[in-house]
Amino acid sequence: MNAITLLNNTASRLARLLHRHRRQIRGSVAVMLTLAVLNMSVGCMNYFRVNSSVRPTSETISELKSVHKTIIVHYNDDMWILKNIEIKDNTLTGKTEAYNYPSTLNPVKVKGPNRYLTRVSRNQGYLLNEVHIYPSEYSDIGNGMISMPVSSIGRMEIYEKDIAATVGSWTLGVLGGIAGAYAILILIVLIFKESCPFIYTWDGANYQFAGEIYSGSIYKNLERHDYLKLPFYPGQQSYQLKITNEAYEIQRTNQLELIVTDHTKNSDVMIDKYGKALTLSDLKPPVSATNLRNQDITPLLREKDMKIYQTASATGDYDLKDGIILQFPLPGNAKDAKLAIRAKNSVMLDVMMGKFHDMFGSAYHYIMKMQGEQPREVLQQWTLDQGIPLSVSVMRNNSWEFVDYYNIAGPMALKDDVLEIPLNGNENSPLQVKLEYGSFFWEIDYAAIDYSPQVNVTTYTIPVTTAINERGRDVSRLLRSDDSKYYVQPTSDNTAEVNFIMPASRGLERTVYLHSKGWYELLRDPKGPHDKEYLLTFKQPGRFNQFVLDEMKKMEQTASRAE
Repeated sequence: MNAITLLNNTASRLARLLHRHRRQIRGSVAVMLTLAVLNMSVGCMNYFRVNSSVRPTSETISELKSVHKTIIVHYNDDMWILKNIEIKDNTLTGKTEAYNYPSTLNPVKVKGPNRYLTRVSRNQGYLLNEVHIYPSEYSDIGNGMISMPVSSIGRMEIYEKDIAATVGSWTLGVLGGIAGAYAILILIVLIFKESCPFIYTWDGANYQFAGEIYSGSIYKNLERHDYLKLPFYPGQQSYQLKITNEAYEIQRTNQLELIVTDHTKNSDVMIDKYGKALTLSDLKPPVSATNLRNQDITPLLREKDMKIYQTASATGDYDLKDGIILQFPLPGNAKDAKLAIRAKNSVMLDVMMGKFHDMFGSAYHYIMKMQGEQPREVLQQWTLDQGIPLSVSVMRNNSWEFVDYYNIAGPMALKDDVLEIPLNGNENSPLQVKLEYGSFFWEIDYAAIDYSPQVNVTTYTIPVTTAINERGRDVSRLLRSDDSKYYVQPTSDNTAEVNFIMPASRGLERTVYLHSKGWYELLRDPKGPHDKEYLLTFKQPGRFNQFVLDEMKKMEQTASRAE
């Protein structure tokens, strides 16, 4: 096995392990922390970091105000807390109040961890709620009130807990040594790596990680509906889940609701990306499954068993696209086929997308803004041209015909998904279906097809009852409808516990889905110049795929030299 394949396999397995044992791993870390505390001769060390990647716009400042962040104004050598904030016509006004908190232990570093105290005699936990803005001008409008154009704010710094530095410092006392501390920091970063809004469900005793929602919706024009299958916990009269932002992004959730279906025991229900509930009563695994190099991978896809097909090569020779060709028996009277899969995106796609965005350099915010103003159809077509969604084609009259695609699923949890494929009589027999994507972008655990007719099910749409955020405020009104109101989670400490009242059980099988809608803004702040002409080449179909393969080969060469 070559170095790059080993790296890809290791990253994927580690991501699955972290997902499967998320709570247990965090519990293990808690045990190490306890031992560390018992062996320390001084108080525990806690750290915060400065997030300066959020742009100071009217919208972002309003969002920070809505979650009760403390806004602090710096002008020359003066510093004030800004109260009673209002934003109108891109002008920020507020009442100044003296900042009387004790100074930090050391001057605050924009890069790297900053220590703060949590002991009873001096608790500096308030630092985690601070947002510092630096305007170039302001106007004194009397009675302690000031105003400033939002455009005059040169930079904004949000203070957030630095989990890796905090936990790494606590475990250092147990493991000892710089190498040990470095290894632990890597482990902690991996444990707490997140992307997209995360959903946890309450099983009656603990919150369990369920998956990600509206993955890949990084622009307003890509806001979309998402349907995530949730575990069902019998006997609970209410359903409780938690939505969290644990990443460096601003998450905007438009709507949350449960879709609950009651059905017979000999059928299952899955909801496709269009919101249609499809019943599956006779799922059939593929009789044959080969990758695009005609290698037999049938055993990997017949069961939901974590035996996953992912891109690999024994020679370092990679293709732009990878995929799977599935063969199923085709009944003569079938009018449509329901293709059920269990899959997720790879960690490698996340890594490579980050490398791509970093090439924007100091023009990152401008380029992302321009991209976000592109029509939805243009943005979607670009992702399809690069093989980022999972496309589906059917063999008809001896040629492949594109029929649909599965939405991006995110890298942290395998997701059950389904698409309905109309059959028009021109399909080859046996039915041949191709799943295609950019090499290294997807990991597929299971595929099956169902030709059975729809059966009647009882469906309930359950609105949010309460949604209590981290400050104890009910934000449910922001989540009940698909409208212009959003529940915004602008920083990585934002969370809300959401409750739904469940309908009475009718003695049937029950399936629960979370219907969500929203989008999120990535917070990155790359520096340096960008190569405009080079970036323009990424408009070409497959150009991002070539970039990924080039980066993979560089990594492989680096690994070879290290050997």
